[in-house]
Amino acid sequence: MKTKHVLKGLAAALLALVILLGIYVGYNVWVNQHFITTFYTLSTDKPVSDLRIVELSDLHLHEYGEHNAELVQKIKNLSPDLITVAGDMNIDDNTDYSVVLDLMKQLVEIAPVYYAPGNHEWAARYALGSDHIDTDIAATGVHWLSGSYEDVTINGNALRIGGFFEWPRDTLEREISKQVADAMDGASNDLSNRYTVLICHCPEVLDTSLQDYQFDLVLSGHAHGGQIRIGSHGLYSTSQGFLPKYPSGVQLIGSSTVLISRGLGDSEPIPRINNQPELVVVDIN
Repeated sequence: MKTKHVLKGLAAALLALVILLGIYVGYNVWVNQHFITTFYTLSTDKPVSDLRIVELSDLHLHEYGEHNAELVQKIKNLSPDLITVAGDMNIDDNTDYSVVLDLMKQLVEIAPVYYAPGNHEWAARYALGSDHIDTDIAATGVHWLSGSYEDVTINGNALRIGGFFEWPRDTLEREISKQVADAMDGASNDLSNRYTVLICHCPEVLDTSLQDYQFDLVLSGHAHGGQIRIGSHGLYSTSQGFLPKYPSGVQLIGSSTVLISRGLGDSEPIPRINNQPELVVVDIN
């Protein structure tokens, strides 16, 4: 009889735990339908002042309001000088990426948009049937950076903006990526009067093939904040594994300042927990 009561008690406790866990997961699913805005301020000894960059990454076809109206309005209210997109705005095996095109058409009306691909754009283009995703995105008016860079002046600030997609390997896989990295390397070029911004989807590339390079600012994503977060620590990230070293925030990797967005959407079977999607804003002076 005593054993039966104990088992009933354990079953009741387990049921309560399952219910509480379900409520908590459901709450997070609801929270994830809304994004927060995270602000960073960086300083530089280069002649840069009052430069505001808004970074988007890892939208994965999510929409905040019809035609992403909430996201677009928020970005408009932030009055950025420059909008950067650090990849994975689509889902690689979904050939309907009209959400991305619609958003880009709206963003180019706000500020210049510079977009470098992530692994989802790359796989979509070269393996999964979206053969024209790169040219379609470029046709919206964005500056498509898939192994290229541009020297521009924005709000009086001389910038060199480049981008590419690379997996973290000992060396860069593509020669065009190396050409961009070499041209933007402050350790081997006189770039004292030009601020360098590299858009590189996977932050851990800075810890592998780019560890000897020096960039003023690298904008990344990919890690989804570690998917499930306990405090400020992520539990898992694709390509970084468990307890990822670079899940989010501003980090000094080698000689480069790397800003890692938690992203605006999701592509994982497990929902984001304690890890609300974010829009990133960085002010540089």
